[in-house]
Amino acid sequence: MDQTRRLRKKDATHRSLMHSAKQLFEENGISNVTIEQITEKADVSRSTFFSHFASLDDLLEQIANEEIRDIIEAAHKTGNFSIRDLFDKLTEDTYPYPYLVCELIIKIILSDNNSSVAEAFGLISDEISEGAFGAHSRGFETDDISAFIFGAYFGLIFRKFLSGEPFEDPDETKDKINKFINYMKNQEE
Repeated sequence: MDQTRRLRKKDATHRSLMHSAKQLFEENGISNVTIEQITEKADVSRSTFFSHFASLDDLLEQIANEEIRDIIEAAHKTGNFSIRDLFDKLTEDTYPYPYLVCELIIKIILSDNNSSVAEAFGLISDEISEGAFGAHSRGFETDDISAFIFGAYFGLIFRKFLSGEPFEDPDETKDKINKFINYMKNQEE
């Protein structure tokens, strides 16, 4: 087997393990999934799992970082990074796996300051510091406004969990977070 084919096969196995894990985590919760269940679903051996991931925590971290990096990449595809684009993509990615995405983001925030979530937070802060937000002049620091926007997003998601609402229409959440971003941008002294 040539090197290119081997790399494609390894990449396909890696993606299969991650996809299988995401499905199981969403169905059963992160703490209720074992390596054996993941390998069974992906139809690979336990040793194959460990050739791709050091542990279940390593798998979780890789899934979380990949998700956020994909969101950042999608937000950049418009040619100019936008807070709206980032939260639109985050919403689209959250709706198919709401429990998993929330658990992973919280896990990665708590585990490492150099995470992809920290990178996304920094990109949001950069856009805010460019001066488009009136709230900045009301005594809020750039990082405060970034935190308010992230908090508003997760507040909307957690409200759906608390009220038992289904995750069916991501456009509703997109519209609400975009209205909040506009509200923050338009705050005047």
